[in-house]
Amino acid sequence: MKSARRQAFFARKQKSTKKEFSFIKLIIPIVVISLFFIFLKTGTKVWNGEDKVSLVYKKNSGDIGVTVLDPTLSEVTTLIIPGDTQVDISRNYGTFLIKNVWQMGINEKIGGILMSETVTQNFLFPNFLWSYKSPGFEEGNIKSILNFVFLPGDTNISFCDRVRMGLFVMNVKELGNSTINLAESKFLEKERLSDGELGYVIVGKISERLTVYFSDNEMSEKNIKINITDATGISGVSNKLGEILEVLGGKVVSVDKKNSAEESDCVVIGKNANVARKVAKLFSCKVENRETSFDLDINIGSKFAERF
Repeated sequence: MKSARRQAFFARKQKSTKKEFSFIKLIIPIVVISLFFIFLKTGTKVWNGEDKVSLVYKKNSGDIGVTVLDPTLSEVTTLIIPGDTQVDISRNYGTFLIKNVWQMGINEKIGGILMSETVTQNFLFPNFLWSYKSPGFEEGNIKSILNFVFLPGDTNISFCDRVRMGLFVMNVKELGNSTINLAESKFLEKERLSDGELGYVIVGKISERLTVYFSDNEMSEKNIKINITDATGISGVSNKLGEILEVLGGKVVSVDKKNSAEESDCVVIGKNANVARKVAKLFSCKVENRETSFDLDINIGSKFAERF
């Protein structure tokens, strides 16, 4: 009798252990996945997974890629700029072929920011994220995407942001992934450059058919009215800044030009804190919390002009 009770006890214990083990097997993956997404959400620095985001990178061919991720439309659009395109380098470094800008950034110890600024100013493609290595987004190649996520080389894009970008691209359908080669468009023209070699030059103003990919949904929907206070003392800076802001979807309604230059950089004041942060990140400005009669007020001085 005692033996029968003992056997029944061990049978119940075994059954209970199996249930506990099954429960543990079920709960562990849920916990791991939850922790992973919490890690992504808290670790991302520049992309919330909802707004558009763009990055510029160097291709092995010497061409420059600019990729825009659009979660609203679930689209990935890549614009290819031929490496032999002549551009005005930001920070007043002169006129060179765009394929040489990466090395110039290295030589000047400022990295890829020189490329992102140069692309923004010449093509009106607002971006501040850069990578020396192609992320593989235009091909949707999983191996290239994983290589970019885990072995990115020199970049200002954080690991969590790279993971989030990679996951987004891998979930975009083939029809949502497109590439536009500017060499095949009418916005670049091939001609003999000052060095005697054939290359491309920008013809007129970049069309809205290209800049529309970079519009910020929040700025466009809220019809953000912008004032620029220009104390740079240099002609043309506020005009170029205004063009880039209007690509984002803002509306420059006022430009206040000071009679004398002020030795200051850039300050952004905005009624919408989120929009103010976006603009400040793009132009490496400070955000100040004070009153303004405009939706967005941007004050620029001579130090800003030196690096613009």
